[in-house]
Amino acid sequence: MTHLTAFTASLEAVAARCEDVVPPVYAALFERFPEHEKLFVLDIDQGARGHMLNEALSMAEGLLQDDPVAISFVSAERMNHEGYGIDDDVFEGFYRVMAEVFETIAGDSWSPEMGAAWSAVSAAAARAKL
Repeated sequence: MTHLTAFTASLEAVAARCEDVVPPVYAALFERFPEHEKLFVLDIDQGARGHMLNEALSMAEGLLQDDPVAISFVSAERMNHEGYGIDDDVFEGFYRVMAEVFETIAGDSWSPEMGAAWSAVSAAAARAKL
């Protein structure tokens, strides 16, 4: 099973068990990095969070394929987030948080291959610096 196949399978396992992953992902993110929750004070309907999560998932797929567009996008977003005080640890931590939350949601459907795929995503995101 390739990382891309395992990544896709992880998303399918999560989708089968959770209709909206935005609340649990951001709850876990703010638990780990509570100082950044204030950046979302105006995001009352969680639309910005949902958009960011969707973009991160789309870019994760591209990162697994070494897509230069995804690498450039993630690199640009890293620089953009620096303006909000989001350092590399927090930026890259978002992918680790997603993986941990998704593993919890997927439960016994989670496989070692899915974990390895998400580790590959995190590593690729860490390297996406132009």
